[in-house]
Amino acid sequence: MALTLTGVNRTPAQTWNWLKTNDCELKVPTPPAADPAAEVPAAARRIACGAGAAATQWLDAAATQRRCVVVPAGSTGERVAVDLDCSLGSVAQTSVFVHPGAEAHVDVVVADGLGSAPRQADEREHAEANEDMARAADLPRPAEDAPVTSGHALRIHAEAGSRVHVTLLVAATASEQYLDSLGIIADDRAEVTVRQYVIGAATCALGANVELTGDRSRLDLTLRYLAGAGERLDLGYSVPVRGAKARANLDMTGVLSDDARKALRATIDLMHGCKGAKGSENETVLVCGDDVVNKTLPTILCDEDDVEGTHGAAIGSVSPEQLAYLADRGLTTKEAEALFRRAIVDDAANTLPGHAPAAVISWAREALGAETAVEIADALELGQDASDEGTTPEEA
Repeated sequence: MALTLTGVNRTPAQTWNWLKTNDCELKVPTPPAADPAAEVPAAARRIACGAGAAATQWLDAAATQRRCVVVPAGSTGERVAVDLDCSLGSVAQTSVFVHPGAEAHVDVVVADGLGSAPRQADEREHAEANEDMARAADLPRPAEDAPVTSGHALRIHAEAGSRVHVTLLVAATASEQYLDSLGIIADDRAEVTVRQYVIGAATCALGANVELTGDRSRLDLTLRYLAGAGERLDLGYSVPVRGAKARANLDMTGVLSDDARKALRATIDLMHGCKGAKGSENETVLVCGDDVVNKTLPTILCDEDDVEGTHGAAIGSVSPEQLAYLADRGLTTKEAEALFRRAIVDDAANTLPGHAPAAVISWAREALGAETAVEIADALELGQDASDEGTTPEEA
């Protein structure tokens, strides 16, 4: 049976209901019956996640990968890798506690093939067709009209003076859905960096709640996204700022094409007691299609004097001057728009750690063609193997 999640990514400060921007709904498969293993670690229960209660509860119940990591005080170089195979509907629950003065990296990759072993060639007659049928039988079936859904509930407590770096790559196919619910608490002088890339998924919902409770705590969050034909992207960011002289910076950039639909709700709440705090929100959206639906709701809430809050959104298409410049160099309008999309893909491949570059190449091979995948691999000096069909990130 299918289950409908309501109130996903609900904004703290709501607008008119008829705009249909306050939150979203997702249809997901019904999770298995709850069991004691699904219990959230006691110390993590007070960390509110951004996608909302219903969505986070579903992730906790559906999770088959559960992990709790404690980073000792003063340690550095701790890496927590979470690989989710979106073709198998993988769901994970991760809790990370970073003790004072420590540094930790949490790297999440969502892509096809991360949970399966390399296939062995079978040269018998009709073997390929039989093998494909067998593999198809093993894949999760959509429940009624709910798509195969993968997801992650990530809770992090960054204690005093700690540094936390979170990366996320979503490189799913046009038939898969991904739900992400992130919750972080940052104590005094804790620094949190979040870098997210969404380059593919039929439906992708990202929710983040980062509470800057400590004095001089800091959040720097960047998002880069692509959405194309038939794809839906829903984004919700909430940053309650309680610490004095805290800093919150949100920077989002994306390209929307064909009939893509995207909604962004970003709220920085400068709460009573956060004197000297500053918050900024900025989004740049390139619209490449007459049927694109884009909704952006940037919000600054303020209940304190001596604070600064700014927000802005730039939404538009490629300017005639830019098109003329590129046309002089032999590029059509579609080729020019493709350059902007390719820039985000290249940025993900060049800057993300771990399995992410190989996952980008694998996605590019399916979405952009083998030639583009080879170009990206060559630029990364990963060689031909990384762009060959069937290569997993581990092999690359």
